Amino acid sequence: MSVSKVLKPIGLLLILGGITTLYFIDNLIISGILILIGIVLFIVGNLRKKPKDNLDIASFINMFTHFRTMLDSDANVVSALTSSLEYTSGTMYEALHKLVININDDHSVTPFILFAKRFNHRFVLHIMINVYMLINHGLEAKRLWQFNYLFESLIKEFNDEQIALHESSYERFNVSLFLGTGIMMFTIMGTILSMFGGL
Repeated sequence: MSVSKVLKPIGLLLILGGITTLYFIDNLIISGILILIGIVLFIVGNLRKKPKDNLDIASFINMFTHFRTMLDSDANVVSALTSSLEYTSGTMYEALHKLVININDDHSVTPFILFAKRFNHRFVLHIMINVYMLINHGLEAKRLWQFNYLFESLIKEFNDEQIALHESSYERFNVSLFLGTGIMMFTIMGTILSMFGGL
């Protein structure tokens, strides 16, 4: 049971308890505190938790790795997309769920393009158009090769970007380490010189 499902009934009970206390005991402070806490718990219980914003390339790669595995297991494209829902969450889940619903209603390329636009990445757009082609033209070898080539290109580009980010953070760390060592050396030298000056 989720926390919100527990908080709402507790909040209602406290509000009722506060009203009852006011009616029978006639204590404004106690009933006011009970009602106030009850209202706060009820409001907190009604707040919907925002889904995690994970609509990024890393989540796309993770989800489509499962999609590709399903295709290798001879699943059709729509069932592979549907089963990929199990391996994602947050905003990625919402976007993929919307895509699965839309492709049942709209048999054009539009749902795939709308899904891809949320990532603003050229490879994602080409991959999604390719997925649409897989639905319309079947899982023939040439189409699967195109999908795999585009997907591997996206993975390589993403990995290269991650390596570049790590290298740049290491460079910043090395510079700060060098500066820190320099400051420490000047401090030690200053201390030694002041000791000699004090003799």
